[in-house]
Parts: sequence; structure tokens; C-alpha cells
Amino acid sequence: MLGIWRSEMERIWNRKSTFLLYIAYILIVIAIIWSHKVTGTKVLRFGEGTVVVNNLNLLWLMMSEVALFLITAILPILYVDQLSGDLYSGAYRLYMLRPYRRFQFWLAKLLALSATTVIFMGTSLLIGVIAGWLFFPHSSTFLKYGSSVASLRSDSISYILAFYLVLTLVCLVKLMLSSVVCLFVSRPLFAYIVILMLSVFLFELFRPLIMLMDPFQQIMLALRLDSSLNFWMCAGGLILVSIIISFTRWQRKIV
Repeated sequence: MLGIWRSEMERIWNRKSTFLLYIAYILIVIAIIWSHKVTGTKVLRFGEGTVVVNNLNLLWLMMSEVALFLITAILPILYVDQLSGDLYSGAYRLYMLRPYRRFQFWLAKLLALSATTVIFMGTSLLIGVIAGWLFFPHSSTFLKYGSSVASLRSDSISYILAFYLVLTLVCLVKLMLSSVVCLFVSRPLFAYIVILMLSVFLFELFRPLIMLMDPFQQIMLALRLDSSLNFWMCAGGLILVSIIISFTRWQRKIV
């Protein structure tokens, strides 16, 4: 199993498309950080006011726009390229010749894409840490999202890590949803369009599933315990249903 996972990781990162998406993502992160450096403040997009950007809040404030690009474009394009692309081209007919159980191929693919997602998350976190330390004012306190009470520097690490962990979870929900769509729609472009339309449809049904389009506010609200139940129910339910459908469909699909 480990051998398949390593093989999938190599295949993902040997593709020029993955490298280009990774570079594009880095440039987006840098551009948004630079815009905060120029203005010195951040106007929150949902009417919560304006916040002065410092080294303690930069790492999650910058993700308001970064996460939007990530969840609607960068990662879905990557997932579709790797999942629908391989199925549409027939490449998996060759991989299935190896002596592994059928479900192990799909599991290894999804685990490799999950690891790649973590790399994208880690990259933005690292860039944010370096930029915050070098280019932004250093502060001893910060305001958590929606709070008027200042929190200490010691709270910032756990708050930032919690945000990135929840954002990674949301990305994995998008991955599992993509895995379902790609098994039914093999053409990459059509699969991407269906994923986009399905994300909008699910958001219309359940408000917290706007995380599939624009996750920032829902994640920040989920970090407040009084606002987290619907978020976790929707995220957990969708990922569970997607896993069941994805693996059931994969077992029955003729590749």
C-alpha cells in the first residue's frame, strides 16, 4: 500500500500541471499578503469591519481571499486533473495490472491527493509566518474573529493551527466530493463544471455548505463553539456520504 501511495505522489508531482498550479497558488498568497502590507488593514468581506493586520492575525486574515481561490479553482482543478484525467485517458488500465486489491488503487490516489493538499496548506502557512515576522507590526495581542476582547500572543498559535486544520478538512471534503463526480463524469472539464454546480446546489440546500465555495467565514464561526454544530454535521455528513459513494462506484466501475 505504501508503495502505491509513493507512486501516486510521484505521478502527481511529476505532472507539469501540478507544478503550475502550485506556483500559481504561491503567487496568489504572495499577492494577497503584499496587498495587506500596502494597506496595513484588512476589510472583512462580510461586514464585520476593518482590522489592523499584524504578525498574529495575518496568517488567518490573508486566507479570506486565498481560501476562496483554493477551494473554487486551484484544488478542484488539481483533483479533476488527477482523477478524471486518469480515467478519461485510460491510464488506470495499466496501473490495475499490478498485484493489489482494486480499492487500494483508489485509496492510494485519494491519500496522495490529501497529502498534496496538506503541502499546499503548509506552504501558505510557512509563507504567512515568514511575511508576518519580517514585514508586519509585531503585536502582543490580537482579536479573534467576531470578538471584542483581546487575546494574548500565546493564544495565537493554537488559533492559527485550528484554522488551518479545519480548512484542510474542508479541502478534503471537496476532494471526496470531487472523487464522486469524477467517477461519474470522466471528461475533466465537464467534471469541474459539475463540481462547481454541485457545490452551489448543496450550498442552497444547507447554508454551512457554502464552505464548498467560500469557506473562510464558516471556518471562523466553527472555531467559536457556540456556532460550530451545523458546520461539523454538514462537513462530517458530506465526507461520509462521499466516501461511501466513491468507493462503491469505484468497485463497480469498469476501468
